Amino acid sequence: MPKISRDFLMRAALSALSGLLIAFLFPNFNLEFLAWFALIPLLYVIKKSKGFKDSFFYGFIAGLVSYIFIMYWIVYTVHVFGNLPYYTAVFALLLLSAYLSLYIALFAGFGKILLNNYKRLSIILIPSCWVFFEFLKSNLLTGFPWENLGFSQYLNLPFIQISNITGAFGLSFIIVLINYSIFHFIFFKNEISKKQALFELILVLLIFISVILYGYYNIYSTRASLKNKKPLEVALIQGNIGMFQKWRITKKRTTKIYLNLTKKSLKYKPKIVVWPETALPYIISFYPYYWNKVMDFVKKSDINLIFGTIGVRFLNGKYRYYNRDYMFDKSGRYSYYDKNHLVPFGEYIPLRHQFPFLAHILKGAGIGNFTPGKKFRILKDGRIKAGSMICYEAYFNSLVRNFSKEGANLLISITDDAWYGKTSAPYQDMSMTVFSAVENDRYVARAGNSGISGIISPNGKILEETGIFKRTFMLGYVKLINKKTFFTLYGNIFTYIVTALFSLSLIYLIISYLFLNKFFKRRI
Repeated sequence: MPKISRDFLMRAALSALSGLLIAFLFPNFNLEFLAWFALIPLLYVIKKSKGFKDSFFYGFIAGLVSYIFIMYWIVYTVHVFGNLPYYTAVFALLLLSAYLSLYIALFAGFGKILLNNYKRLSIILIPSCWVFFEFLKSNLLTGFPWENLGFSQYLNLPFIQISNITGAFGLSFIIVLINYSIFHFIFFKNEISKKQALFELILVLLIFISVILYGYYNIYSTRASLKNKKPLEVALIQGNIGMFQKWRITKKRTTKIYLNLTKKSLKYKPKIVVWPETALPYIISFYPYYWNKVMDFVKKSDINLIFGTIGVRFLNGKYRYYNRDYMFDKSGRYSYYDKNHLVPFGEYIPLRHQFPFLAHILKGAGIGNFTPGKKFRILKDGRIKAGSMICYEAYFNSLVRNFSKEGANLLISITDDAWYGKTSAPYQDMSMTVFSAVENDRYVARAGNSGISGIISPNGKILEETGIFKRTFMLGYVKLINKKTFFTLYGNIFTYIVTALFSLSLIYLIISYLFLNKFFKRRI
C-alpha cells in the first residue's frame, strides 16, 4: 500500500478548509465576511502543487466539500419527493456535487498555469479565471448558477450595488481579487518587487473603496428618486399546501384555500395580489367554472391577481404543457407568461428521446413533462407592467434582465419550495432572488407556496418576509420603476470582458509554446 505523504494530507486539508469556508458563506450560516479570505488556503495549495493535475485534484476536493455542505438538501428532496431509496439520494448528492466541483477544479488547474506564467498580470487573470468557470457552470447544459460566489454577499448591501453595472459575476470577480491580493502579498513578497506589491495593494484598495462608495451613492440616489413615487400595496398569498397534497386534493379545495386567504387580505385594500407557482395545479383554461369563479372574484374585488397554474397548447398533433402564470385584471382581461427556463430532472427529462430507459426510470420518480415558453411576455394592466420570474428563473440574470429591458416596472417571483422541506434551500433561494432586484433596480414581490414570501427593495434589502411552512398572507408596498440600469441595457458585458482576458491569456501561452517548440526543432 503506497504511503500517503504528509504534504499530500496537508494540502488536502487546506483544500477542504477552503471548501468549508465557501459553504459557510451561504444560508443558513450567513458568515459572508469569510468571503474575503475563504480562497486563500486553496490558492496556497495551488502555488505549492506540482502542476495542472495536482491543482485540479485539490480544487476538486475544495469543490466537493463546499457543494456537499451547500446542497445537502438534495438528499431530502430526492428521497422524500422522488420516492427513491436513501442511498440513491445520497448518490445523487455526491454525483451533482462532483459535477459542480469540476468547475472549481478547472479554476485551480488553470490557476496554476497562470501563476507560473503571469507574475504581473495574475492579479487580474486569477479572478478572471474564476469568473470564466463560474459563468460556464451557470450556462453549460442549461446552467446551474446555484449559490455562485457573488450571491454570498446578499446581506452586504453597499457591496452588492455594483451588480447593477457588472452583474453578480462582477461581485465574484472582486471577491477573488481581494483573496488573491492578500494571498499574493503574504506568500509572494519574496518573489515580487516592493513596487509591484505596493501597486497591487493600492489598486485593490482603490477598487474596493470605489465599489463601497458607489454602493452608498446608489442606495441614497435610489431612495431619493423613489421618495415621491406612490406606493402600491401588494398581498402575497402563501397557501402552504403540502407537495403530496397539492396534486391530490380537489380543484374546489385548492381554489377555496387561495380565495379565502385573499379575502382576508382585502380589508387592507391591496392593488396587486400574488399567488405562488402552480397555486392552481390544474389546467384552468379547461375548466370554465373555475376560470369564471376566479375572474369574477378579481373583478368584484377590484384587484390585479397574478397566479401560477398549468398552461396547455395543441401543437403538431400533440398537447404541450407549460408552467404558466396569469394576470387576471379588474377589467376582466388577462395576460400570461410561460416559464422559459425549466428545471432539468424536475420539470423535464433531458435527452428523453435519446435515452428512453432513463426517461422511464425518472418518470417514475415524478419528473414533469413541461415545454419551455419562447417569449418574454409582460403581464400588463394600466401602469403595472410585471415581469414574472417563475422559481428557478430568478437566478439567471441574462434572462431576468429581458423583462426590465422589455418594459417591466415591477418584478414578480413565484415559487414552490415545499420540495426542500425545512432545510436551508428556501433561504438560499431567497438570497439569490435579491440580485434580480439590484441588477435591474426593481422591486421584487415574491410569493412561495410554503415560503419564503417577501418584498425585496431595488437595493436588495428584504423589507418583509414570511416564515416557512405557514398558511398565511403578507402585505407590503412596492413602487413602479421605469428607468433601466447599465446591466439591464447591456447584460453581462463585464463578464464577457474578463472571460475574454482569461481566454486570450491561454491562447497566448499556447501560441508561444507551439512557436518556441517549432523554433527549437529548427535549431536542432
